[in-house]
Amino acid sequence: MAITEDQNFDTLSSRFRKNIYDTAKGQIRLKILWRDFIESVPHIETGGLSILDAGAGQGNFALKLAQKNHQLTLCDVSENMLDDAKQNFAKHKLDKDTQFIHCSVQELTEKSEQQYDVILFHAVLEWLVEPEETLKQLLSLLRPNGYLSLMFYSRTGLIYQNLTRGNFDYVLNDTLSGEGKTLTPTNPQDPLNVQQWLKDADLTILNKSGVRVFYDSLSRERRKTINEAQLYELEKEYSRKEPYCSLARYVHILCKKLD
Repeated sequence: MAITEDQNFDTLSSRFRKNIYDTAKGQIRLKILWRDFIESVPHIETGGLSILDAGAGQGNFALKLAQKNHQLTLCDVSENMLDDAKQNFAKHKLDKDTQFIHCSVQELTEKSEQQYDVILFHAVLEWLVEPEETLKQLLSLLRPNGYLSLMFYSRTGLIYQNLTRGNFDYVLNDTLSGEGKTLTPTNPQDPLNVQQWLKDADLTILNKSGVRVFYDSLSRERRKTINEAQLYELEKEYSRKEPYCSLARYVHILCKKLD
């Protein structure tokens, strides 16, 4: 079924928190993202950068950046998700130095005149009706020599997972996408297509990582007994190796805007 409007997480915010950041899923995401930033973005540990988190959700990664003395702006179309982010920042006494904007990414690009050193666009593309066009609009807010951190739900990984689970009809009939009622994205993206969009926009790709390369394939019973330190190390190791990277649940691409 074709999607007709962008996803709003107002009705799914509590479920998102419980299913993602309260589990190893969220921790793997944060560790991979931070590793990528440390390697490629100068001053990320020393502060002073202006950072926009577009489609910020509950602001978990943005909070880590705020703790490093960066100037954060969080934008989200979901009021409930943004309220969760405000509470999260308030708990760490960082809410007064952070700007929270309740609007869609498209609305922000239309009314904002500010440009940023870094833009985060995490787990948003796969919920949009027009992901390429929205990404183009968002890049107008990125300064020359600025950095885009783009993470999206991989269609390649979704196909592979359904094949290994024997869900052949889903693949043959191309009924892989969700309908907006669960956490299965409505518009998962092909990594090769997204990489081409970035190149067309004159962005230089600095690194590409898979996020949750194998964790989702583990049984629930096995997840309860694994060594978490080994889990994180192996996820990081294989996140940069093909074919594992492109078969991960998410793909993270960190790139730089040419001057």
